[in-house]
Amino acid sequence: MSRKIILVIAISVIPFSFPAFADDKYITDNISVYLRRGPSTNYGLIGSLKSGDKVTIIDKSDDGSFTKIRDEKNRLAWIESELLTNTPSAKERLPLLEEQINTLNEKIINLDQEKQTLINDYNEQLKTAQSKISQLESSKNELEQDLNQKNLQIESLNKEIDENGQNLMLKWFTRGGMVAGAGLLLGLLLPFIFPRRRKKDRWLN
Repeated sequence: MSRKIILVIAISVIPFSFPAFADDKYITDNISVYLRRGPSTNYGLIGSLKSGDKVTIIDKSDDGSFTKIRDEKNRLAWIESELLTNTPSAKERLPLLEEQINTLNEKIINLDQEKQTLINDYNEQLKTAQSKISQLESSKNELEQDLNQKNLQIESLNKEIDENGQNLMLKWFTRGGMVAGAGLLLGLLLPFIFPRRRKKDRWLN
């Protein structure tokens, strides 16, 4: 049996999972990778992988230059280790990036809506505050006008009270003068109206 046949049989009977080495990798971008039957360029080709294809690590060669993988078609083969990368290909990342972009756009839209809602609430509160301020200013003006009117009324009443007080004092002075003048006149007239009789001298009797 030839060496190639033995290798083909060995590859076909190898189990599909090796927990100790299983790991996901990706074929690097912008290249096509050929699958080989063994861990060197001396082994024959059994197929190829395109850039970005996902593979599972099964084992590595002693020098680490070749890696045994299983591809998405469940094929077992060896490829050069330097052609593997931990980063998914652009074609695989693109849907994730688009999903992230859509999620970010939704968040931006929600933030814009929340911002607009806050702006609307602020504007409503501002209008309400301005309306209350206008009402308070109007009430203040009315109170000031009323206070001014009350002050004018108080000044008018004080003036009237002063005038009435002066008139009352003048009236009392006038009446007092008249009473005093009448008393004085009466005092002068009474001796003439009622003359005193002279007392007779007792010695003359």
